[in-house]
Amino acid sequence: MILLSALKVNVDIFYYITAAIVYGCIAVLVVLSLYYGRRARRNVKKERVSRLPDGFSPLDVQRIFIGKTFPRRITRALVAWWAERGYISVTRTGFFTVELKRQKAFPYHYSKNAVFFDRGTYVRERDLFAKLFGRKGSVTVNLFLPMFRKPSKDKDEKYATREDVGVYSAKHYRLKIIALLLSVAPFVAATLFMVIEKGHSTLLVTLGMAAIGLFVLKFMTEIPIPFRLVWCGMWLGVPVGMLIASNLPPNDPAFINIAASAAMLIGTMVLVQFVDYRERINLSDYSDIVNYRKFLLRCKAEELSEEDYRAALPFIYAFRIKPLVGGKFKQFAAPEWYTDRRGEKRGAIL
Repeated sequence: MILLSALKVNVDIFYYITAAIVYGCIAVLVVLSLYYGRRARRNVKKERVSRLPDGFSPLDVQRIFIGKTFPRRITRALVAWWAERGYISVTRTGFFTVELKRQKAFPYHYSKNAVFFDRGTYVRERDLFAKLFGRKGSVTVNLFLPMFRKPSKDKDEKYATREDVGVYSAKHYRLKIIALLLSVAPFVAATLFMVIEKGHSTLLVTLGMAAIGLFVLKFMTEIPIPFRLVWCGMWLGVPVGMLIASNLPPNDPAFINIAASAAMLIGTMVLVQFVDYRERINLSDYSDIVNYRKFLLRCKAEELSEEDYRAALPFIYAFRIKPLVGGKFKQFAAPEWYTDRRGEKRGAIL
């Protein structure tokens, strides 16, 4: 009896040590995410920005916000941007589709006619434009699907640098790694407790399954998200379900298995995104973008002109705020580069 009591005490001690590890990691992760997630916002200058610099493109918005460009995600923004710059004309051919006709080619970055904010982003954009049209004079695209199936990579190292240069420092990536480790540590700790103290050795296999599923879900971004979710439903869902089912309340009074599973899923997919430690040189550009977005959201319709509308349209799509601000622009006619399905230059565009 004494031996059994001693074993029970030891199990309880290890249980609460595991609980402390699980909830300690979660607490540190939340504090880290909240503190660094607000760092860039704390440095935003309070000023009115009603226009972005000449040559500033939707790809620059992505680069400055997240350190990378994903042209597959901003089809409508790029169509409006290229059309407004005179590179294409747009004809509506269906409810979701438009025909893009090439009007001129992008000038090379060293040309005096090239206007850009960031040279590397401009070169990437020029390559994407050339890839889209090839030798064709026109293409039909679905505005709600990616124009580019695979990301384009710049090959000329003389002008193309890493997109995150001037955006994030090495400390940013160290913090990201720490946040990822804090997200998965509770799940590993809870699983090892169940293996060592409860004898559920099969959970070691599911730990490997969870690692594979999480890697695919988080990093295999070339796979469309619906397929990743379906595939990872087994590779992540089974390990999480088995861990939770292996020690249900009231045998798990601290709910460590549930908390560990939630920390892994929410932490790796959501909280880690808030960790943001960018270079100070980039904070001014970031501030301008944030203030311009605020201007579009808060300004009244009478404060805007047709010129404001044409300049803002690509960024309205890039910011994904069209439903919130579209009503302010109904008073303006469609741009000259747009033709609706009846062959008339009117109506709501894109």
